[in-house]
Amino acid sequence: MKKSRIFVYFLFFVLVSPLSAEPVLPHLFSDHMVIQRETEIRIWGRADPGEGISVSLRNETGQTTADADGRWKITLPAMRAGGPFTLTVQGKKRIVFRDVMLGEVWVASGQSNMTYALSGATGGEKEILHAIYPGIRFFTVPRKIAIEPQTDTLPAAWEVCSPGTSKSFSAVSYYFARDLHKALGVPIGVILSAWPGTAGEEWTDPESLGREPILKPIVERWDASAADVKSYAAHPAEFSMEFDDFELLRAENDSQGALNLSNFDDAAAQTSTGGDWTYDWQGAPESMFELFTPGRGGKGLAARVKGTLDGASSSRIKASFKQDNSPYDLSSFAGIRFWVRGNGSFQFQTLQPTIQDWDDYSTGTYEATAEWEQVPIWFKDLKQAGWGVYEPLTLNALTGFAIINMTTVGDPMRPPAGLYQGMITPLEPYRIRGVVWYQGEGNTWRAYQYRALLPALIAGWRNGWKEGNFPFLIVQLPNHGESPELGDSIWAGLREAQLLTAKSVRNTGLAVTIDVGDPHNLHPPRKEEIGHRLAVWALGTTYGEKIVYSGPFYESMQIIGKEIRIHFSHLGAGLEARGGALKGFSIAGDDRKFHWANARIEGDSIVVSNPDVVSPVAVRYAWAGSPECNLYNKEGFPASPFRTDDWPIASSEDR
Repeated sequence: MKKSRIFVYFLFFVLVSPLSAEPVLPHLFSDHMVIQRETEIRIWGRADPGEGISVSLRNETGQTTADADGRWKITLPAMRAGGPFTLTVQGKKRIVFRDVMLGEVWVASGQSNMTYALSGATGGEKEILHAIYPGIRFFTVPRKIAIEPQTDTLPAAWEVCSPGTSKSFSAVSYYFARDLHKALGVPIGVILSAWPGTAGEEWTDPESLGREPILKPIVERWDASAADVKSYAAHPAEFSMEFDDFELLRAENDSQGALNLSNFDDAAAQTSTGGDWTYDWQGAPESMFELFTPGRGGKGLAARVKGTLDGASSSRIKASFKQDNSPYDLSSFAGIRFWVRGNGSFQFQTLQPTIQDWDDYSTGTYEATAEWEQVPIWFKDLKQAGWGVYEPLTLNALTGFAIINMTTVGDPMRPPAGLYQGMITPLEPYRIRGVVWYQGEGNTWRAYQYRALLPALIAGWRNGWKEGNFPFLIVQLPNHGESPELGDSIWAGLREAQLLTAKSVRNTGLAVTIDVGDPHNLHPPRKEEIGHRLAVWALGTTYGEKIVYSGPFYESMQIIGKEIRIHFSHLGAGLEARGGALKGFSIAGDDRKFHWANARIEGDSIVVSNPDVVSPVAVRYAWAGSPECNLYNKEGFPASPFRTDDWPIASSEDR
């Protein structure tokens, strides 16, 4: 059965690959696609050199001939929103795309908080039941690392928003699309190109990284990395590991206290507690899981995982304790041990239902050896990575465990520009309205560098799309991490870099989210407010609606004796403090020592003071990972954190 799954994948690859001469279009072209309205329409692909190609959509037709390299491109005139339509491409073969819509197309990119699924968001389960929007479509770009620009994505297709499909959509993107769709009354297409745990430089074009002096250390660090790491970024690497004789251990010093959990000798991939072993082919399509003979000791059977992995693949074998994946009580056991050999490395991970943010208790990375070696895993030694919500290990309620398989390289760094070239350049010929961007967590220790990195990224994308200064809307990082304190904060520094970008780079926007995060959760579930604030910014700027679309931004200050007066833009109907007196302001003199400040609203400004600071020179607001702050405008949009000084902040620009 396992091998047949691999064969099915291979057969699919053969059937969809361009093995014969015919028009071939990028995967962005599929049934249910959304094409950007009111701008020229670009359609492109490959065919035999010299092959005649015609394209028709609505009442418009275009013709061309494939060049000597087999490339062709046709441009159709701009069209109004509507649909569904049929897009027909005729060469030696006729290709028909059905249920095509014309509307607004946005790219959504970033890291884990952008990929965070609607099913896990606050109110998401209820929202999914009502997510019946035939005019909203999503295209999810498969993960791909590349060291040179790609012309197509890996296989993927557009999906229509429904209760069945929306649960796996990016929650932020879904709410953004929903609110635009309701306000504009036109189809909305979102192209999601995002990857959890990624840094901004991975999404930045290589020319910009090499041109900006402050960004050059990023490239130099990659240039200095090991040869096998560089090779892994460009080429898949082989791995092969064998596992046998899984046992539950009752006590660390009790050699007789072992209970057989799985030895595979009955030729079944099952556990003695009533569960099964499963393997995720989708995450690692060029690999396989099988039982083989003989197992350890030259008898019975064992399990083998082998194949190739690239930087975007994720190989994981999972053992459930119960067939229905219900929790099982392991509180009478102290650990698990098993035997392993092979070529590769691996990590052990428990599966705990109460942990919702991908931060299950895990070991470090082990490297397999050529000979069978026993690996004891003691539950007391397992740890969470620390970037999610801390939850105690519940040995009385685990659903199973997983073994994450890796090559001998382990989990290496990815190349700068690797995701730009693998997951953005294939999109650039496709006409879009703009971009929504939720990233920054991976760069918090290099906040000062991010001041140059984010504008460079935006400029590189705009240059690649060749559509001018299209809208680029940024999600400012929410509250997370340390409690309110005076002094520096790496999260505040990163938010400042995002704010400065929004204020200095043309046609950018900022959705302030300082009030919807979670101090203990890097993946806060309140995504609806974020999507809504992005949509409102787009409606008030890109689409020209006469609405208030932002909270207050710091503009300037005046020192008046022992007080400092702060002026803002985006006042809306006026400033207000929510929930009592103003909080979150601090003030300092020339000694650069900050004190919590008294702050009051006077008209369209804030007056800040502290009796211990007789000659103030600087004010900060919400300058902490998780600040107590409550300044809004009367339309309900929070003020962005800010500081009036430019003193050095906590950072590590050489990382």
